[in-house]
Amino acid sequence: MSAHPGDAGASGEGRMTDRWARQRAVNNSFGEALAYAFEFAATVLVFSGIGWLLDRWLGTEPVLIVALSLLGFVGVCLRTVYRYKEKVELEEEGKPWTRRPR
Repeated sequence: MSAHPGDAGASGEGRMTDRWARQRAVNNSFGEALAYAFEFAATVLVFSGIGWLLDRWLGTEPVLIVALSLLGFVGVCLRTVYRYKEKVELEEEGKPWTRRPR
């Protein structure tokens, strides 16, 4: 038996590769979720900050911060929905239930 996990032989090598592929998929999913969460929070904070600066500069105290915060929130929500729809369409492409009837 070899000391390297990938050199375990024909039967063991497939299991290790499958395990690593599953672990890589889980890690990628966690990384993607963290990126989405950061994007969600950062977008709203950036728009709120711009609104706050404009409010102070123009003297319209809560108007622009509220408006730009809502704009950032709605924008990031729409982006999330469209991103999700795109992933679902890619995942279901070619599946039997997505084929058109003849």
